[in-house]
Amino acid sequence: MLLEVVLPLHPSSTPPLLRWFRNLALSALALGAAFSASTLSWAASRALEIRPESGMLSSLGTPVWAQWVITFLTLDAIAYALHRISHHVNWLWRLHSVHHSDPELDATTTHRHHPVENVITALISLPVLLVLAPPVWAVLTYSMTAVVISTLSHSSLALPDGLDKVLRNFIVTPAYHRTHHSAERIQTDSNYATVLPLFDRLFRSASPAAPDKGRALTIGLETARDARSQSLWALLMAPFRRSTTSTKPLEG
Repeated sequence: MLLEVVLPLHPSSTPPLLRWFRNLALSALALGAAFSASTLSWAASRALEIRPESGMLSSLGTPVWAQWVITFLTLDAIAYALHRISHHVNWLWRLHSVHHSDPELDATTTHRHHPVENVITALISLPVLLVLAPPVWAVLTYSMTAVVISTLSHSSLALPDGLDKVLRNFIVTPAYHRTHHSAERIQTDSNYATVLPLFDRLFRSASPAAPDKGRALTIGLETARDARSQSLWALLMAPFRRSTTSTKPLEG
């Protein structure tokens, strides 16, 4: 965040402290909701006496190193699938559009999600973890990796061209993900990956990174760009408004 102030890819039209407060306040609510769902899942696993050693991975005799690989790929695949579905199911898009409605992209956009979206994500992801019962440290390692990569990919920083081109073969980079936050529908509905661009390539949802690192892109949605629509209360209420301005027309 400090680097974005000193070396921004794109100058902010909003005072940084105002943006940080608004986005981080929403982030705190969203992360709190996800934590609550996770706590309930943990309580359920304790009640059902589910332990890593009794899960599917252990019962199949999967080597520990393979459990780590499966855990990482499974969690990233779930993130990709949920993200892509959220762009094509209207009521999920109403929730997810809160993330996309940020007219400027920076590190604080990373966790700018509606609390209900985070609860849904947790309720879908956690049962998979309960069934697999992977090593706890493997789950934590993926989670921390996803936080670091997501923060980097949403940041308003311009990596050197050569470095970005090399890195985007393996991880999601700022130039790669900035395309996803374009106001243009065809660009918004691409580059869904969280950590590994591999999933975009496998399922043909990859779009090329903008040659100028995305400086010329219009970030956010075509609507809901005014200050009133960007208030914390407006963002929390946006998915539930009958004539919401944050939804986009669905194809077909």
